[in-house]
Amino acid sequence: ILLIFVATAANGARILGVFPFPSHSHTILGSALLRELASRGHEVTMISPFPLKDPPPNYNDVHLEGLLEMRNERMKEYMNPNCSAFSKIGYTYELLQIMNDAVLENKNLQDFLATNRNSMLPSRLNATPIAFSVIGGSSVLNYVFGNPSPYAYVPHITTTFKDSMSFWQRVVNTLVALLGDMVSYILLMPYQKSILQKHFPGAPPLEELLDNVDLALVNSHFITETPRPYLTNSIQIGGFHLHEKQHLPEDLQTYFNESKHGVIYFSLGTNVKSEELKPSTMEGILRAFSKSKYNILWKFDGKLPYNPKNVKIAKWLPQKAILSHPKTVAFITHGGFGSITEAIFHGVPMIAIPFFGDQQKNVAETAQRGFAIQLELEDISEESLSTSMEEITGNSVYRDRIRSASDIFKNQPMNPMEKAVFWVEHFVKHKGAKHMKIRKMPWYQYMLLDVFAFILTILSVFFLFIYLVIKLISSLIKRKLKVQ
Repeated sequence: ILLIFVATAANGARILGVFPFPSHSHTILGSALLRELASRGHEVTMISPFPLKDPPPNYNDVHLEGLLEMRNERMKEYMNPNCSAFSKIGYTYELLQIMNDAVLENKNLQDFLATNRNSMLPSRLNATPIAFSVIGGSSVLNYVFGNPSPYAYVPHITTTFKDSMSFWQRVVNTLVALLGDMVSYILLMPYQKSILQKHFPGAPPLEELLDNVDLALVNSHFITETPRPYLTNSIQIGGFHLHEKQHLPEDLQTYFNESKHGVIYFSLGTNVKSEELKPSTMEGILRAFSKSKYNILWKFDGKLPYNPKNVKIAKWLPQKAILSHPKTVAFITHGGFGSITEAIFHGVPMIAIPFFGDQQKNVAETAQRGFAIQLELEDISEESLSTSMEEITGNSVYRDRIRSASDIFKNQPMNPMEKAVFWVEHFVKHKGAKHMKIRKMPWYQYMLLDVFAFILTILSVFFLFIYLVIKLISSLIKRKLKVQ
């Protein structure tokens, strides 16, 4: 998903962050960068469903009210155990359509636009649009910025392949990627154009707006995704929000201190609610937890059917602080990109239960690297979860591997936050970076089909000429022999 920043140059820049999707993990990323920019004297405004409780100076929120409740209602359809993968794709497409209108028709946003006319269209201002990818590399990012994405070793985001694919996996990867491109051209792009004209009549063509985006900040690192090429204007800043330490509140610090064997942290993120799991799954989880020697810290919004003495629940938990604590022995997660990134950074092995979106791929890659055990939601039972918990905590290989990955993640030549701020300020100062961007070209030019066609034509003409010359000489020789 690409989210846009808009910056205008001044002694201190005016910067607008647009993170409208009602997923708290997205806003955490955007607000971390905007807070840092505000601390350096820039005037920032954040459009999101999650305003800060204590915003710093120079930081303003435009609160998109009502979106979170709307999303929570729609997410219940995903939790239906009979919901197929194709149904989830349909629900996602429908949800995004509903959200687009809900965001752009939101009263607080409309009031903001009324006093900041055309601020959502940076092409009409002296502004620099910057894209932010919350999930790392993707086909959308590659389309906008021209990043090469060879099907031979870059797995599509909807697959669970490694970068070293078999022949048939490369066949499937190629077909899936081509199908995804077709869907984008036939369905998504026309829909985006209709949304643009509906809410911003007279706006420049969508292609022109996309072409004006010079920089992408990519929330990834080569340890969090398979190796792939990025052009100079796609800047990897994975882990940029993790260098700022988060502290445990006093009650949780006491809880950790009193945990004799350690703590297993359980969270399904902000989009999936644990209380909506089906009763049999919930029963299996509680029975497995009650048998464990570890204390369980569970992000849970509702009430448990019964509360084992070693289980502590809370509606909100400071995830970074928990994962960074030395007594955290494992993390049971839904496999969101942010959660996996934080677990790798802090060196905590995982039991991962994917639900939808990129989670299936994230979990598969993490399990393939030996950082996690993958469990499917329909396979969760007292026995399967207990076995996984014993394996992830008892087998030191998982912790050794993820600690090695953590060391690689942290061993960077430049703090990722410093890198992110540098490039934002660089773009503000120079009003873009056309000098870092390749020229857009038709697909046949990109694949050099015109060049190969030209070379093939020249070679064909050359060999045809040679053939005709040889044929002529042969004919002359035959005639001469006949005369003799």
